[in-house]
Amino acid sequence: MTDESWTDLVDRFADGDVTPGHMFGCAGLRTGRRFFAIRWHEQLVLKLPADRLAGLVEAGDGRPFEPMEGRPMNGWVVLGGTDDRAGLVEEARAYVAGLT
Repeated sequence: MTDESWTDLVDRFADGDVTPGHMFGCAGLRTGRRFFAIRWHEQLVLKLPADRLAGLVEAGDGRPFEPMEGRPMNGWVVLGGTDDRAGLVEEARAYVAGLT
């Protein structure tokens, strides 16, 4: 993910309850106080429900997020070559907004 594509994503989603911030020292987007997207080492990482995450991994469109090798972060996926990034970001936003 390039600087330009991240900026475009932030411009598209940051309004109202969605604000930019930092998580693990990386740029991210959050709804309220919860993050749903981060830019990790030039890659887009999203928080999604377990079944959606598993489907993306199975389809080859993502892999579990491991900020430290061998320690996957529950519910987070590093996106691969999927064409529907904006749709997935919206799914992640809606999912995290619905968490209690």
